[in-house]
Amino acid sequence: MDSTRPGWDSHIKRVAALLSGGAALVSILSFLVGRRSAPEIMAGMPAAEVDRLELLPASDTAYALGDTLRLTALAADARGMAVLPARIQWQADDTAVAVVDSTGRVQARGTGRTLVAVVAGGRMARAVVWVLPRVTELVIAGDSVLRVAEGGSLPLHVEARDARGNRIPAPGLRVTVADEAIAAIDSSGHLRAITPGSTTVSATFSELLVQHRIDVVTVPASLTLSGGGGQRAAAGARLTATVAVQVVSRSGRPVPQVPVLFDGSASGGQLTPDTATSDSAGVARVRWTLGARPGRQQVLVTVAGIDSPLVVTAEADPLPAATRVSVQADSLLGHVVEPLAQPVAVQLADTSGVALGDVPVAWKALDGGEAVAVSARTDSLGVAQARWTLGRRAGRQRLQVQVGNPRSFPPRVVTVEARPGAARQLTISAGTGQKGTVGRPIPREVVLAVSDSLGNPVRDVPVEFHRTGRTAGDSVIRSGNDGRIHLRWTLARNAGPDGFSARLPGGADSARVLATARPGPADTVRFVDPPAAAVAGRTSATTVRLRVADRYGNPVPGAAVGLGATAGKLSRTRATTDSNGVATVRWTPGPTAGTQTLTATVSGGGVRARHAVKVTAPAPARNRQRRK
Repeated sequence: MDSTRPGWDSHIKRVAALLSGGAALVSILSFLVGRRSAPEIMAGMPAAEVDRLELLPASDTAYALGDTLRLTALAADARGMAVLPARIQWQADDTAVAVVDSTGRVQARGTGRTLVAVVAGGRMARAVVWVLPRVTELVIAGDSVLRVAEGGSLPLHVEARDARGNRIPAPGLRVTVADEAIAAIDSSGHLRAITPGSTTVSATFSELLVQHRIDVVTVPASLTLSGGGGQRAAAGARLTATVAVQVVSRSGRPVPQVPVLFDGSASGGQLTPDTATSDSAGVARVRWTLGARPGRQQVLVTVAGIDSPLVVTAEADPLPAATRVSVQADSLLGHVVEPLAQPVAVQLADTSGVALGDVPVAWKALDGGEAVAVSARTDSLGVAQARWTLGRRAGRQRLQVQVGNPRSFPPRVVTVEARPGAARQLTISAGTGQKGTVGRPIPREVVLAVSDSLGNPVRDVPVEFHRTGRTAGDSVIRSGNDGRIHLRWTLARNAGPDGFSARLPGGADSARVLATARPGPADTVRFVDPPAAAVAGRTSATTVRLRVADRYGNPVPGAAVGLGATAGKLSRTRATTDSNGVATVRWTPGPTAGTQTLTATVSGGGVRARHAVKVTAPAPARNRQRRK
């Protein structure tokens, strides 16, 4: 240990107290005063048996890692005279705390306590060595000004050092930020930047203080499109609106005075200027002239320090004069409400035949149905396709194909012949419920319609007809081009209901046509059970019935019949037949015996009937009395 350390005088006194022996003691003290080490002192002593061995000082402390302490071994014989042992050995119990060399020089290595022992002449002595580093300096790693990007963070390293500059623990070390609205220390010890500005970070331990300035700065973190996106114009034309992008920090604050690079070379476009500087609002603006090729065109916007570029897209519409549109087929075939077997396709090329890819193509079914684009744009071969499901109505259907901008490019139309579905419905369009005369054709045509499930006419469908309650043979009639069947038939000879049933193939549907056959004009009139004889002058009337019928024997109701008698009296001379074609009158014979004739004439038809009644004279009164 250096003799200039405090307490060294007390060590000298202790050595003097322990040793005796006149000249030897004086010699040792003189060496000590001359700041010579114990080995140097003992080197001049004669070797002798060691009776006492002691280490001085018995306890010492190092206050910095790497500090050295000096321990002195004092050996004496039984008379108390200093002796020089033949062999001296030094040892430290915990070398992680301190180590000792052969001269008794102890060097501090780590915080703690250890025992240092010396062995000589069969004797051992120990001293306690403490290593207790003291913080003499605080250091914040990094520059004197810490620059942190807004929203970012950096690890904050604060070191406590001893007198030799070794980093040592400092329990109770406190780190604070003056303005925590600008920056703060999180739980992991990182300095987190919050708001642009300047503040101070301080580290304190005991009476030590160290400070650094913190500058929180805005740096480009992302690009945002603030205007001019999604525009469209003719290929080669200049867009009407400027393209504006905003440079923002992590917290979304604008970053001014940042160079922004605009690159439209991939699409052949031109940007004016190609590099712009963000203004106070962080916005940079350029004008964009599209390239000559139609389709989507892009501009890449980049800023140093931002990894991902911003992509701005515009639509370059094809020019009709410079674009050829080829339709796969102008006429197609399909069935209603069903998709066509193959997609409808168009191909775009420029005037030199080079395919135009990435051009938007829109599809619209004009007559119902639906067109679904396979792709909204042409592929690398210039082809766009759509799947077309036809509408409900049979016949010509149209599909509109719109290439590019409808304001500048006229649409094309694709047509298809939509066939009806299978025959599913059979309906009566006209002619049912008619009334006609027996044995004659019905007054008007009967019209039947054959259609699919959607009501579309179906042509050339065989329809079976069966007469109702008649023996006439069945027949088959096919529907015409309009899906209709027109027919007339002759009513049966029997008055009353008449008609037929119609049926689609397979019994898909059927219909029943009804008609009523009325009796024909009066063809016959006859007396029904007329009296064969009568008594002249009898006052009681006889009922006379007559029946009017057509040529087929059907009773004719409502026929006006004129009645007459050659003698006698009729209850009426005109009568009308009832529903059974029958008219009834009362006849009283005349007073004269003989033949009396009854006549009946149907009005307007010239149909007559006569019936003679033999009238006899009444019996004499005597005979009547006898009979009584």
